[in-house]
Amino acid sequence: MTRGRYNVAQATPARLPLANIRAVVMTQAWAGAFTTMLLADMGAEVIQIEALDRPDPWRGGYAPRLSGTYPDNEPGERPYNRASSFNSVNTNKFGITLDLNYQDGKDIFLDLVRVSDIVAENFSARVIPNFKLEYPVLRKVNPSLIMLRMPSYGCDGPYSLYMGNGGTTEPMSGLSSLMGYGDDPPMNSGIMHTDPVSGLYGLASLLIALHHRNRTGQGQLIDLSQQETSVHLIAHQVMDHTINGAPGNPKGNRDGRMAPHGNFPCDGDDSWVAIAVRSDQEWQRLCGIMGESELAEDRRFSDAAGRLSHVDELEQLVAQWTRERNAYDIMARLQAADIPCAPVLSAHEVLENPQLKARGFFEEVDHPQTGAYLHAGTPWRLSRSPSRVRRPAPALGQHSDQVLSTLLGVPADELLSLLERGIIGDTP
Repeated sequence: MTRGRYNVAQATPARLPLANIRAVVMTQAWAGAFTTMLLADMGAEVIQIEALDRPDPWRGGYAPRLSGTYPDNEPGERPYNRASSFNSVNTNKFGITLDLNYQDGKDIFLDLVRVSDIVAENFSARVIPNFKLEYPVLRKVNPSLIMLRMPSYGCDGPYSLYMGNGGTTEPMSGLSSLMGYGDDPPMNSGIMHTDPVSGLYGLASLLIALHHRNRTGQGQLIDLSQQETSVHLIAHQVMDHTINGAPGNPKGNRDGRMAPHGNFPCDGDDSWVAIAVRSDQEWQRLCGIMGESELAEDRRFSDAAGRLSHVDELEQLVAQWTRERNAYDIMARLQAADIPCAPVLSAHEVLENPQLKARGFFEEVDHPQTGAYLHAGTPWRLSRSPSRVRRPAPALGQHSDQVLSTLLGVPADELLSLLERGIIGDTP
């Protein structure tokens, strides 16, 4: 069969920095999907592969085992196309289904690899070897290929075969040991913070590999561990423990050098404001704003060392003042005095944030099976190659026929055979 190299769609603006790059990806959930969405945001043609018997878990399952969040809390007839989690991190991508347990499916995958620049996946480390699709195999069909593998614990080592996500890599990277309050036990962030962080590292590693290939013509294998990238978030604490033996116990929102430093209650239901006083001069200004001139002269709080030594009393005094005031009013007054301060925003308040609105960060995306909703836009501004959300997240298998026929030249009768055997399709 003759296989040609054609663009799946001609709609990608040529000015985008990665407009001539194609990635065939098997990323899922958050970390890997976020990496490849950012890749698509930069103009790459990203073809997302799922299997009908194992669709992306962030699609929220299918009846009766539903675990997603849906518009108006209504799963609909095809809930796996309406799940907010999946739709939030897969914009600008094409989506196909392909079962690699079939030799025909594997052959098609290798044909896609042959005409692509990047392969990316974030399964546990056992999956790709089980398919016999490791980098040396893929490199035989595409010598300049860049492959990104993102197992939670890397491709080798005693934990490499364990599955994981942000909920497990937060404690395994040490982050959880620093989260908590006082003598309470360590805790997770609750938002799987390490997923998007490793996603950003994934994008950075691909950009470096592309730059290297442009200079040398050489592809490479990238082994990126979510656990290891997350350790970089606590480099200071790791060094402090290594050099000084410091235990690194949870400190809540407190800081080792600044006080007051934390979140303080405000007027309203579960309303809080974050305040960070960096110097004695800022403390003096805060006392003036609070109308507490005697605090400015209190020797307990006259310098950072004293404020840190009496931090419990200090925080109670600040909280007494903030509790009766609006968080935004406090922010305006403290920011005007060059004291770092901001309200602690809920997700709903973020949507109304005037700074994000002014920069046009949120974009309305019209998905055919959910309707129009605001999505987080591209988190950078490039003056010569502006990026926008060009297409909504794909429905399951939405572009299978388009990709396989246009890109690989698969004839209609073969597509029908693939559909009948469940190698491709649009229903789990």
